[in-house]
Amino acid sequence: MNRQTEINTQPTLPFGPEPPASAGGTNSTVSDAPIPEIVPSATTHGNDADDISQLKAENEQLKATIRNAAAHRQITGELERIGARSPELLFEAVKGDLQFSPDGSVANAAAIVERLRRGFPGQFGAAVPPASIDAGAGFAPTPRLSKDSLAKMKPAEIAKLDWEEVKRTLAQN
Repeated sequence: MNRQTEINTQPTLPFGPEPPASAGGTNSTVSDAPIPEIVPSATTHGNDADDISQLKAENEQLKATIRNAAAHRQITGELERIGARSPELLFEAVKGDLQFSPDGSVANAAAIVERLRRGFPGQFGAAVPPASIDAGAGFAPTPRLSKDSLAKMKPAEIAKLDWEEVKRTLAQN
């Protein structure tokens, strides 16, 4: 069973006119059927001035979004560079204070980063890991001095003590 495929047939499109019935094995040209209008006219949409103002507003919104994304990258990058523990959180705290230059860059980036560094010093610097995971288990507490323990000590033992601790002990009673 030999089946031959027609190569010169007009494809059926999901929109527009159906191909003419005579297109079946011949190399047909485009029919005279009306072509559907892809771009709607201004009369179906409304006023051209409304469309233009809507497009301008959308354009300004997109520019602001791009500008804010660039500011986010710049500020969080600077915060990461100086060792901020949570630059995203810090950016959220100051994003309303951003001032932009005419070219779209952040004009007060250095001032904002410095203000964050001074205002939240605990957010900067490396976290100090605990010395050990046993939380001090096995360490004997340093015995507190008392007048009785000082009275039992020899002068050589008292000389080895921390004098500030000795003064505090004697001043308490």
